[in-house]
Amino acid sequence: MWLEKISSPEDLRDLSLPELYDLAQEIRDFLIESVSRTGGHLASNLGVVELTIALHRVFRFPQDTLIWDVGHQSYVHKILTGRRERFSHLRQKGGLKGFPDPKESVYDVVHTGHSSTSLSIAAGIARAKRLQGDTSETVVVIGDGAFTAGLVYEALNQIAYESLPVIILLNDNGMSISENVGGIASYFEKLFQSSAYFRAKKLLEDVKRRWRWTGFFVGLLYHTKEWIKRQVWKLLGRKRNFFEDLNICYYGPLDGHNLKTLLKTLEGVRGLEKPILVHVRTIKGKDHQPSEENPERYHGVSAPKVCAPGEIVTEGRSFSDIFGDTMVSLAGCEPRLFAITAAMESGTGLTQFASLYPERFADVGIAEQHAVTFALGLALRGFVPVVAIYSTFLQRGFDQLVHDIGISGAHVVFALDRAGLVPGDGETHQGIFDIAYLSMIPGIMVLAPATGRELQMMLEYAIKEVKGPVAIRYPKAIAHEWEGYDPTRYPLDGRPVLCREGGDSILVAVGPLLGLALEVATILEKEQKALAVLNLRYIKPIHTITYDILLRYKRVYVLEEGILRGGVGEHLKAMIGQQVDIYAVRDHFPEVGTREELLEEEGLTKEKILTIIRQGELKKL
Repeated sequence: MWLEKISSPEDLRDLSLPELYDLAQEIRDFLIESVSRTGGHLASNLGVVELTIALHRVFRFPQDTLIWDVGHQSYVHKILTGRRERFSHLRQKGGLKGFPDPKESVYDVVHTGHSSTSLSIAAGIARAKRLQGDTSETVVVIGDGAFTAGLVYEALNQIAYESLPVIILLNDNGMSISENVGGIASYFEKLFQSSAYFRAKKLLEDVKRRWRWTGFFVGLLYHTKEWIKRQVWKLLGRKRNFFEDLNICYYGPLDGHNLKTLLKTLEGVRGLEKPILVHVRTIKGKDHQPSEENPERYHGVSAPKVCAPGEIVTEGRSFSDIFGDTMVSLAGCEPRLFAITAAMESGTGLTQFASLYPERFADVGIAEQHAVTFALGLALRGFVPVVAIYSTFLQRGFDQLVHDIGISGAHVVFALDRAGLVPGDGETHQGIFDIAYLSMIPGIMVLAPATGRELQMMLEYAIKEVKGPVAIRYPKAIAHEWEGYDPTRYPLDGRPVLCREGGDSILVAVGPLLGLALEVATILEKEQKALAVLNLRYIKPIHTITYDILLRYKRVYVLEEGILRGGVGEHLKAMIGQQVDIYAVRDHFPEVGTREELLEEEGLTKEKILTIIRQGELKKL
C-alpha cells in the first residue's frame, strides 16, 4: 500500500512510474470509499488524480505556489499533503474542509470556493514575486467550465500583456457541474481535435531548453518554429489558437491520465519564466462507473442518512424541487416565462424545464454578471425572465443588480436558492448576505416564503402580478408545511401574517424560521404563557401595518437567517425602537457544519430561543 506511506509530496520523489500508477489507483479507491461515507465532491476529484500526483512530483510546493480554481477538486492535493487521516470528518464541523484553506495547511495558498478567481490571484502573486526577485513557480489548476466567466479573460489579458510567469493547467473534462455549454466549450473541443502542431512545438521547445542557444540561434529557432506553425495551421485549415494569439505558450491537449506524458511536459515547462497554458483532457469520475456515466449526479454526493433502530426517516421535497415543478407548471400557461441559470441547471431544479421548454431556457455558464444583464434584455422585449442562482453566487452580479436591474426597474424575477445557512461547503457558500445587499437597491421587492406552498404562491405572484424586480429567497432545506399556518388563506398584498396573537411579546419570523417560532410558541402555550408569532413574508418593502402590529408589544424577537448588519432586525429596530431583540448571523463567516449545527451556532434553535424568552416576563394566558 503506497498510500499509507505518503505523508508529504517528498514521499513521491523516489516512486517509479509503475508505483505512481499504483498510488493513483489506491487514491481513487480511497476517495470512492471515504467520500461515499462522508459526502463531498467525488467525480471532480476522481478526474484529477494523475494530474495532482504529477504536479506534486515535479514542482516544489509550498516553495512554489499552487492555486486551485474553485478548489472542490483539491481532495487528492489534500491527501498528498498529509491530510488523508482527516477525511473521516470531511465537510463536518471542526473537520477537514471541502475547499483549500490556509488555516488548514501551508500547501493551501488561499481559500477558494467560487469559480474563475484563480488567474487573477495568480497574476497578483506572480507580479509580486517579480518585484521581490522570487523565481519560484506560480501554478494554477483551472477547469474548462471556469472559462465561461469573464474574470478569467480579464486576468489572461494582464498575464499576457505583462508576460507574467504563470503556469496554467487547464483541466478540460467538458463539465463544470452541469455539462459545459456555449462557444467556449466548442472551442476547446476543436483544440482537442488538432494536436499535431503542438507535438512538433514541444519538440522544438525541448531542443531550445536543453541547448540554451542564444543570440542569432535563438531568433532563428523562433522564426523556424513560427514558420512551421503557419504551415501546419494551413494544412489543418485552422488559425492559431486564442492563447497563442495572446503570446501565451500553449501545450496540448494532453491525456490527463497519462503520467509519463504529464511528468515530461511539466518538467519541460518548469523554469521557462513565461506565461504557459498546458491543456489537459481528463475524465470526470475516472474509473468509477456511476460517476463516469453520470458525472453531474456524482459531482457532489451526500452522506447516507443514519437512522436510530426503528426510526423511519421521511424527508419530503426540497424548496429547489418545488421551485422547479412550479416553473414547469407556470410555463405551460405563461408563454413569456423564460428561465436562466449559471451552470446550475440541476442544482436549481430547472432540469425538467430545460427539457420541456429549451427555447425558453438559457444556461449561460459560470457567468452570473452576464445572466443578470441578459435577463434585462429579455425583459425589455416583453419576456418575464426568472434568474435562478444560488445566493452566494448572485453576489458576483451585484453591480448588474444595481446598475442594470435597479435603475431600469425591469420586471426580472430572481430565485435565490441556498439562501441562509448552507451545510457542508463552508465560508464561501453561505447565503447570508442577500437580505442586506438586495434591500439596499431602490425599487426591488424581496420575498421570503415560510413553506413550500408559500413558495409556489410567491413565484406565481412574482411572475404574474409584480411589475418591477423581485427576489425570492429560500434555503437548501426540506420545504415543510407548518401546522396552524395555511398560506393560501392570506393574499399576497404586502402585509405580514399574524399567525398567533396574545401576550405582550412577539416573535417575528423570516422565511422557514416560522416553523421554529411556532414551535416555541406552542411549548410556551403549554406553560400557560402567551407569545404572538408574525410571519413577515415581505422583507422589502415592509408594509406600514407591520410597524403598527409590533408597536403593540413590549418585546419583539426577530429571527432571521442572514447577516445581522443590514438585515431585517436592524431595520425594524431603527423603525420601532429598542424593544427589538435580533437573532441572526453574527459578524463572521460561518464555517463548515450541518444546517442544524450552523443554526445552533447562531443561536437559532428552539432551546436557545426558549431560554431567552423565559428569562423575560411573558404574560400569562
